[in-house]
Amino acid sequence: MNCLVKLPRSFVELYGIVNRIKGRDNRSDDVDDDGGFETAICLVTGAVMKSGSIKRMKSNRPPGTCTIHARKNGSGVGIFFLVQKCTVLLMHNNKSAYSPSLYVDEHGEEDPGLRRGRPLFFSEERYNALENLWRTHGIPREVSQIRSTSDRVIRDNWY
Repeated sequence: MNCLVKLPRSFVELYGIVNRIKGRDNRSDDVDDDGGFETAICLVTGAVMKSGSIKRMKSNRPPGTCTIHARKNGSGVGIFFLVQKCTVLLMHNNKSAYSPSLYVDEHGEEDPGLRRGRPLFFSEERYNALENLWRTHGIPREVSQIRSTSDRVIRDNWY
């Protein structure tokens, strides 16, 4: 039994689905992806949202949409797939950390930022590891561990 949202096998298929959803939600006051927004998919609820705007780089900025969504639906704990970065975002309260992507190429390698242009496919092995982390309530520990060992830390409340 799956407890996280299952994503399509092909990254191209996922990207097409997300673009169709975003097309339905477009309003005249929304900005394009060029405006600094990233698209995030909550792997717990399946919700698609905008997140991480560069326009939020103020010292007194409010929490981002992923932070608010995680507080509302997961008691501050969340797992999101960032489509444009092609990576997983783990969240605990206002802290977040990047985790390995669920999509890899035929050699099992990631394509961070989608720079290489190779076809990417859903990794069952990585999905099962992430689902196990969720089931065993290991997200807070994982976020803390990644943040303490990483040279790049995500700003609090950024996503």
